[in-house]
Amino acid sequence: MNESNVQTEPVAGDRPTKQIVEFDPVGSDSVTARMATAVADATDRDVTELPPLGEWVDCDAIEQLFAGHDHANELSLSFEFENCQVFVSNVGRIVVTPDSLEVE
Repeated sequence: MNESNVQTEPVAGDRPTKQIVEFDPVGSDSVTARMATAVADATDRDVTELPPLGEWVDCDAIEQLFAGHDHANELSLSFEFENCQVFVSNVGRIVVTPDSLEVE
């Protein structure tokens, strides 16, 4: 899994940070693995400390949806996981925003 670009928006103190991960939408990377890693980074935890993403969403369905989608048309998905808003788009961007940042 090669990360094309990871951006973290700095926040003062020990609070979680917003994560923006860019990836190759037509590559062989696992979208759901990228999402889990982005949530772990945004919440300052190791990915192994998170509950399995598959307990919240159907990972196989997400992988099939993004792999089989016509990339000429926009597709996005959002959901909440581990007190974070997770947004993924077929243009190659995952944005994870911890709930504590949304009130600012």
